[in-house]
Amino acid sequence: MKSWLRWAGYSETTLHFLDTSLTGSVAAMSSQAQAQAPPSVASRTIQHPLQDLSLQETLRVMDVAREMRENRQSAEEMFRRDDLRSNLRDKLVRTARMSGDDVTESEIDAAIGQYMERLHTFQPAPAGMGKLMAHLWVWRARVAAGLAAAATVAGAFWFLLG
Repeated sequence: MKSWLRWAGYSETTLHFLDTSLTGSVAAMSSQAQAQAPPSVASRTIQHPLQDLSLQETLRVMDVAREMRENRQSAEEMFRRDDLRSNLRDKLVRTARMSGDDVTESEIDAAIGQYMERLHTFQPAPAGMGKLMAHLWVWRARVAAGLAAAATVAGAFWFLLG
């Protein structure tokens, strides 16, 4: 069951909570069952397992419910991407017909497929002054430390030899 929950995208914290809460509740139930004598048939009532939750347990259950809702929303978003692709295909077909282009739907599907494949690919920035300035900004602490060390060494030589 843990592997299925991990596949569904639950965090390790949630899995740990489920594991500890289930293990703790099973141990508590078995110790309670051993400590109590079996009730008579007339006094037996069926209670819902979530009826007597503490505030902390309730909050944990709500966290699990929120994660399940977020996973459902991401799945719905993936289905919307398929709708996006079909809507894009329809718009391109209408545009091609309006402009008089003789394009088949298979060619449009191939073009959309190539576009979607390249949509989230990384292309390194071309070498130039902008890239150099970006690297200097990212490494500004190291560059400043190096310049400070060089200035200190130069000052020490100036003082000792001058």
